[in-house]
Amino acid sequence: MNGIYLTKRMILVGLVVGWCIVIFSFSSQTSGESTTTSGGFISVICEFIVPEFSGFSGAERAEFVEDLQFIVRKSAHFTAYAILGFLSWFALYGIKNKRRFIFAVSFVLFYACTDEFHQHFVEGRSCELRDVLIDTGGGIVGALVALGLTALYFKLRQTKKP
Repeated sequence: MNGIYLTKRMILVGLVVGWCIVIFSFSSQTSGESTTTSGGFISVICEFIVPEFSGFSGAERAEFVEDLQFIVRKSAHFTAYAILGFLSWFALYGIKNKRRFIFAVSFVLFYACTDEFHQHFVEGRSCELRDVLIDTGGGIVGALVALGLTALYFKLRQTKKP
């Protein structure tokens, strides 16, 4: 195994591990901390895309943010695991595409299960099958995007050859 191959592999695996740590840190937040994080994110976004948001009373703002929290949280699950699926796909380079896809998605499913199990022990959080399914769906999409980009790269590379 040459040094460049090993270095690339280590960097890609490091990105996967790093992203798993990011996911774990969000999952380690208590329900109150998680609500504050997502609520703050929603408030900042609403300031930009909902012109009348700044004119809402405190109670109206809180209700508006609360109504959006479920969608934002589940979208965050999907997106975080789409990134994990994407990174996992590239960390598994050198494996044929079908197996690579299966391994990447299997890893995402495994990590989603362990993450939900971990949340069971965090104050105010729960272990939900729905979140595992959302996470795995995100991982599938991320791996499919990576597969598509890989196929496009090789197709473009072949057309440039004389």
